[in-house]
Amino acid sequence: MPIDDDILRAVQELMLPELSGLQVQGTRMDAAIEARYGRLGLCFDFDPTAASIRMYVAVPPPAGGGPEFLLWCLSTNTLYWDVKIGLDPHGMLLVHSDVDLDQADLTTTARVLLERVTAMRELLDDDLVDYLLRHRLATPAQEERWLGWDSARR
Repeated sequence: MPIDDDILRAVQELMLPELSGLQVQGTRMDAAIEARYGRLGLCFDFDPTAASIRMYVAVPPPAGGGPEFLLWCLSTNTLYWDVKIGLDPHGMLLVHSDVDLDQADLTTTARVLLERVTAMRELLDDDLVDYLLRHRLATPAQEERWLGWDSARR
């Protein structure tokens, strides 16, 4: 088994108690998480050359968001030091973060990755959802889900 596989499997094992369903496939880990925004496909790409893991979630941008929405995305990047939002080559919103791999202490690496998952959820569930609701850019199904989420969690 290559060393890269060993590293990812060790990180996976450390993260599984808090991120069930996390699976390793080559130099990548994937998990699905349920959030207020919706079901999110969380990806972790390992770059052995850079000794880092890029984690990201891709979601569709709102129809009709326009330039104001892009400005909001840029301003949001100033609020979150460790998680950024941008566009991928296919036009999807990409919430992402790069985490340097500390091979001497994979426990710390796993903890940082989990903290970044929390930050991503906050950006999507709080900031993005609130923006879309406030600017009437949500679909009726999204509105129903998002407005009912808090009452369902109580």
